[in-house]
Amino acid sequence: MAKYQLRPKILVITEGYTERNYFNKFRERDTDYEVIVRKSPDNTAKKIFRFCVQMIKELGLDLKNGDSAYCVFDADYTKEEILNNLLKESKAKGIHIILSKPCFEVFYILHFNGDIDSLAIPKDVKKEISNFIPEYSESTDYWEKLLPKQSNAVRLSRRFVLGDTIDLKRCCNGSNIYEFFDEIERRKSSRKAE
Repeated sequence: MAKYQLRPKILVITEGYTERNYFNKFRERDTDYEVIVRKSPDNTAKKIFRFCVQMIKELGLDLKNGDSAYCVFDADYTKEEILNNLLKESKAKGIHIILSKPCFEVFYILHFNGDIDSLAIPKDVKKEISNFIPEYSESTDYWEKLLPKQSNAVRLSRRFVLGDTIDLKRCCNGSNIYEFFDEIERRKSSRKAE
C-alpha cells in the first residue's frame, strides 16, 4: 500500500472579514502546502489567539514539523500589555502574530503608496482608503484590484517589525504581513529547488 505524505498546513485565524477575504486567496491548488483560513468568532486579540490554539489542536497541526499558524488582528483597541503578553505566549507556542496598526486596511493603502503615518484610528484609515477604493466595504473582495500592486505593498510593509515587545506609542503604523508572504515564498522556492 502506498504511503501518502500529508501536505504541511498553514492556519490563518483572522479577526474580521477583510482579513479573511484577503487570506482566502492564498488557498491555491497544486502547492505542496495547504492554507486554512478561519475567522475567529470573537474579535478581541486574546480570544483570537485562544481560538487559534484551539484550531491547532482540532486540526492536529504540528508546528514543530512543517505546519504553521498565524493570528491576524489589529492593534487598534487592544492594550499594549495584552499585546506583549500575546507576543510572548505566541513565541513560546510557535504561533506567528500578524499585527496591524491601527488596522489591517493600512496594508491596502500601502498598495497605492498612500501615507499611513498620520492615521490614528480605524475611522481615519477607512476615510483614507476611500481615496483609492471608492465605496470601500470590509466584506468586499478587492484581491484583483490589489494584486498588481501587491509586491510594492509587501515591500513597504517591511518597516513594521515586531520584536519581543511592542510600544504602540513609538512604533509606526503598518502591518508585519510580510512575514506571511515570506513564508509562502520560502515554501514555493523550496518546491522549485526539489
